Amino acid sequence: MKYIAYTLMAVINIILQSTVFESFAIIDIKPNTALIIVVSVAFIQGEGDGIFTGLVTGFLQDCLFSAYLGCNMFIYATIGMICGYCFKAFFKESFLLPLAIVAGADIFYSFAYYVLNLLLMGYSNFFAFVLPKVLPELVYTVLISAFLYRIVYTVTEFLNSRKNAGRRLF
Repeated sequence: MKYIAYTLMAVINIILQSTVFESFAIIDIKPNTALIIVVSVAFIQGEGDGIFTGLVTGFLQDCLFSAYLGCNMFIYATIGMICGYCFKAFFKESFLLPLAIVAGADIFYSFAYYVLNLLLMGYSNFFAFVLPKVLPELVYTVLISAFLYRIVYTVTEFLNSRKNAGRRLF
């Protein structure tokens, strides 16, 4: 049931990202909501669920928006795995830690995207990519993640409570 919910979250995110969130773009900069979902699921549920969510989200983005199939899948699955290692070590209800993890994951995503897509095509000016695109997107993504993390947390807690409801003895 939870994998269906993760897939549904990824599909809804892709639909909203390509339609509604286009109107929220500031100077052609949009938040990376797919990254927020992958990091949130991985942080709350662990690396297995993070990898699954990263693969599904990356596959959908690759099919709809990317010139290469597999690039976003690899990046998001790696982010899901890395962020999933924080699953047992940190307090899930914390507010600032997920924001810091999203910021680090966004920096990793931008660097990996640059290497896998732009550098291999011959675009070698890294600072022309970072300053106008990456830094504003980083700030915008971290601000939006404060709201989206709470939604993903609520959904995963609901799924966990439904899973544990059948296991109660008394």
